[in-house]
Amino acid sequence: MKAFKALGSNLKTLSRRSKHDTRLLQWPEEPLDLPADRRGGFYPATLGHNLSPTYTIVQKLGWGQHSSVWLAKHEGRHKPQYVAVKILTAHATQVQRQLSDEVGLLQLVREVAGKSRNPGKNHVAALVDSFEVSSTQGNHLCLVHEAMGRFPKINGIGLPIPLVKVVAKQLLLALDFLHHECDIIHTDLKPDNFLIKLHDLDTALEIEEGNPQALPSMTSDLPSNAVLSRPLRALKPDELLNLVQSSKFDMQLTDFGTAVTTNGFHPDLIQPVALRAPEVILGCGFGPSADIWNLGCLIFEFLTGQWLFTPRTGTAWTAEAYHLAHMPGMAAEEFDAAYFGTAKHFGEYFNSDGKLRVQVDGKRTLEKALRNYNVLRDDELPLCISFLHSMLRLKPSDRATTTDLIQHEWLKV
Repeated sequence: MKAFKALGSNLKTLSRRSKHDTRLLQWPEEPLDLPADRRGGFYPATLGHNLSPTYTIVQKLGWGQHSSVWLAKHEGRHKPQYVAVKILTAHATQVQRQLSDEVGLLQLVREVAGKSRNPGKNHVAALVDSFEVSSTQGNHLCLVHEAMGRFPKINGIGLPIPLVKVVAKQLLLALDFLHHECDIIHTDLKPDNFLIKLHDLDTALEIEEGNPQALPSMTSDLPSNAVLSRPLRALKPDELLNLVQSSKFDMQLTDFGTAVTTNGFHPDLIQPVALRAPEVILGCGFGPSADIWNLGCLIFEFLTGQWLFTPRTGTAWTAEAYHLAHMPGMAAEEFDAAYFGTAKHFGEYFNSDGKLRVQVDGKRTLEKALRNYNVLRDDELPLCISFLHSMLRLKPSDRATTTDLIQHEWLKV
């Protein structure tokens, strides 16, 4: 048990990287000289670099807290193909070996998908290959996937409603496959982890032309191998407004770096803060329904362009207390003290009578929030509220399953 607690602590350090470090080092993106023992250890890839005899780096697609992603040319037996290579930091590679087995889960998904008829398997990014490279920072696990386009940026404006339904349906199908056939909980649903299959990679590359990877003005003592990201776009901005283009969307759920098996070891904290389920905040364990809550929050964001919850601290409350205080209004129900009373952190947020210590005057409801943004027709609003409420139940076991949600009437309107 002590070993599990130590590993859980490692995962927490993996899940957050100090912005202060990055700012001091003045790197344009990932801090290449942040060492592995300070939760860094990024691989210093450069354009034209040969990762292996068959993979040559062509373009940088993006980076995150634990990895960078690169477009690479794969020299196969037939014509060259382009793939996306995710290169984990040296620190993340070490922790993966101890606690989370991303490559093992991806191999499991691939194995189950080969025998499954579940359509959701077509919306989970398939592992093509895996290997390791080394640098002065240490070893780096590399995961190879099909090259795909980025999910549209929200930027305060919601997506077209028909497109939101396509996205919701395909993500539910992906979760249905993961939850029911692979026994996997994703734990980190967010736009950065959604990609779109490219029907024409050459066109996607053309879209990105004319966007040079020039570095901003930097101090002269920085290495010259820093490269800026240029994600592939599946559609041009004007095409996004054409609702006919919804049929082109083929969503893929990616990044299993913090995914867990249903019955395996579960860390205390998962999910982006604003999308975190109540059972995770309160510390009473979680299951596949945590993904459902997470997705419900995201669908609201896709509709309105705004977060459903905005946790923030005050003089008399913590961000977590503020977050919990706004949940009953949105869920249209109160916390079940009999269920949550045994949670690890129940006493921090609830009084002895089972009421929240921090209360909100004039609680905002889901209906009021959606009406405020005026994104749905009046005749469609009740169905959408029903759909979201079934995902945003406070008690995990009360939430609808993926099977139920896929058949919900709102997705058919």
